[in-house]
Amino acid sequence: MSAWYEVEEHVGRWWHRWAASAPSYPAHPDAEVRFESLSDTLAVYFRAMGGGRSLALVTATARDSTHRLTWRQRLGLASEPIERARQDIENAVLPSRLALFPESSLNRDLYFWLTAFLAGARQLPWPTDPLQRDLLQIAEAARVGEVLCEGFPGLAQRYRRLCSALLEIRPVRPLPPTEADVEALIRHQLGQHDALESPGELLRRICAGKPLSTMCAPTGYRPPLPVPLWGRALAGDATSPPSSESDPDTEENDAGESDAVMRTAERRELDQAERDDPLMLNPFEKMLSWSEMVNVNRPVDDDEEEDARRAADQLDRITLSKNERKASMRLKMELELAGTEVDATPIDAPTTWPEWHYRKKRYLADHCAVFAETAPEVAPNGEPGAEPDAETRRRINRVRRQFEALRPRRELQHGHVDGDEIDLDALVRSVAEGAAGGHPSENVYMRWRDQARDLAVATLVDVSLSTDSWVEDRRVLDVEKEALLALAHGIQACGDDQAIYTFTSRRRHRVDVRKIKAFEEPVTAATERRIAALEPGLYTRMGAAIRHVAAELARRPNRHRLLLVLTDGKPNDTDHYEGRFAVEDTRMAVREARREGLTVFGVTIDAEARQYFPAIFGRAGYSIVTRPSGLANALPLLYRQLIR
Repeated sequence: MSAWYEVEEHVGRWWHRWAASAPSYPAHPDAEVRFESLSDTLAVYFRAMGGGRSLALVTATARDSTHRLTWRQRLGLASEPIERARQDIENAVLPSRLALFPESSLNRDLYFWLTAFLAGARQLPWPTDPLQRDLLQIAEAARVGEVLCEGFPGLAQRYRRLCSALLEIRPVRPLPPTEADVEALIRHQLGQHDALESPGELLRRICAGKPLSTMCAPTGYRPPLPVPLWGRALAGDATSPPSSESDPDTEENDAGESDAVMRTAERRELDQAERDDPLMLNPFEKMLSWSEMVNVNRPVDDDEEEDARRAADQLDRITLSKNERKASMRLKMELELAGTEVDATPIDAPTTWPEWHYRKKRYLADHCAVFAETAPEVAPNGEPGAEPDAETRRRINRVRRQFEALRPRRELQHGHVDGDEIDLDALVRSVAEGAAGGHPSENVYMRWRDQARDLAVATLVDVSLSTDSWVEDRRVLDVEKEALLALAHGIQACGDDQAIYTFTSRRRHRVDVRKIKAFEEPVTAATERRIAALEPGLYTRMGAAIRHVAAELARRPNRHRLLLVLTDGKPNDTDHYEGRFAVEDTRMAVREARREGLTVFGVTIDAEARQYFPAIFGRAGYSIVTRPSGLANALPLLYRQLIR
């Protein structure tokens, strides 16, 4: 009722709509193509075009571009947010949606072209001078386009179509001489042949072969409007200092579902955030400044999830810092963070394992401390875990019967000198050979013999904090417990040797590997109590856990040895162990185990595992269970395939 006299509110909304509704490129919502509809196809296409197998194909929020704006844009914007394709050491980033062209087929072609572009781009050391950086970007785009069009003729026609369509919508603006020359170079690369007919000073110096280092940006230079057809490969990454503080205790709470959008973020140490002294803020500060993180004490807001996610979408850069106060509401988001500096100081502990530093191509010795112990039969609160209900028991028994069908059977072997029965066919042949003057065979007996696989199976289960989330109205950890019970009873029914381990971590100083069942003991009520008492841990430092369990499995005398890794998410921890670093270390741990003669197989219920699981376990070395509730039922089929 009172909204009619809020003049400032109405004027502000109208002004924002008018000033911010003048984008540099048009949008055609009717022809929009979303990344989600092509994500699986583009991931395969990226690898097929030579893209890094450890790079995840993701989307990200728009980044501010500092190109020269029109007068109308300057009334409402300091910079224009634009979604651009790029590649760094962790991810290949594509726009979340494309509606640039009026035809959906062109927008779809643009997704495939950008994917191929990122696969072929090189990570170059970009100059600090903005003009040199822009010229190098144009040269690299020309090189990638030429390589792709020559190597893949089918892409050439698609690229020419895209260039022609882009030239029609790329705005022509009055620019200073240097920026006009850069724009002319861009238009020339896009196929506008008359773009260089009136060269300025910069173009004349380029044509004269002057070195790039002599071309410096003049005062007030602005980069060109980004070219949607060109991506950029960023070399290296800035690192944040290592944090020596321990993590605050983490409450068990479901952070909800991630929206699969990569947001730009930064880590900052805010030393004033815990101060209790009062501070008066200027009420006449510009509204835009409130989006910046200020190093002051502030209340911890507990907004609704929808409001908090909307606020995150409106921020150009999210700031992460430590705070002792807790908020009951949490968001699960993918953040594009600068890597934390790696602390290579060796750890002095009874059991340590190295970690693979993929950027330095070497191991960090004694980098992770592993604490191995037998899992308790009661929960941390001292109470026993919940027993499986009748329906769960029926599902477990059904799975166990499927495993029993895989038990080695007795086989009848022919051609023995003595045995359990006479082989009449062999006896007739022997008599016939003697009557014909030959040498009769004495191997006329048959012998029954039990088949033996001589197999040892070590199951390593992820019990990190993410297992406390809910999928399909069931907690992930409860799904894992049911699968573990079914697997334990099933492998015992098969007659194969087995051991079961769980793992979780709290940075490199504490990787807990707990033994639920040893190879020497059968599945008993104690085993079931240990499984029932499992509780969510903290983080997922998978490489160290795999190395530890693989070393124990390698000491087994069995002829065949299988390491089965069951997880619900990507390897990660709260220090440098995240993103590509964690994936590369886990991949190296799997390779080490295979060099020792072990078979390593990964099983996950993470719907986004296609981005990283193939890089860790390799082709035919993993399985993604799309329905977590069907994990227990999928295990007999997976086991049958593995023991062939």
